[in-house]
Amino acid sequence: MRGLTVLALGALLIAGIVVLTQDPERSWAVAVVIVTLGVAAGALATIVQLRIGRGPRRRTPLRGVAVRRGLEIATIVALLLWLRAIDGLSVLTGAFVIGAFFVAEAILSAQPRSSR
Repeated sequence: MRGLTVLALGALLIAGIVVLTQDPERSWAVAVVIVTLGVAAGALATIVQLRIGRGPRRRTPLRGVAVRRGLEIATIVALLLWLRAIDGLSVLTGAFVIGAFFVAEAILSAQPRSSR
């Protein structure tokens, strides 16, 4: 858990340094900001997923599911930022990106029904 916190803060620090020190016309600077913000969002989403299960009546979440959902959030954030950077983000493309991951998560988290 501490490693994820350090990862998120480090990614935000790198993104902040690049934003403050580099010209936005440099393509590598834009790519670094997109990747680091995606990593930070994914790490924070994983932390939230791992902490949700803690409580008196809640079951502990599976670590693999929390990591998968964190990676999904990281990918969504990076894709939306990338689409914005290339001026390809619209309501339709944003909805398609988010909807594709929503459907994938629904399929992956579906529980098979018993035949009883």
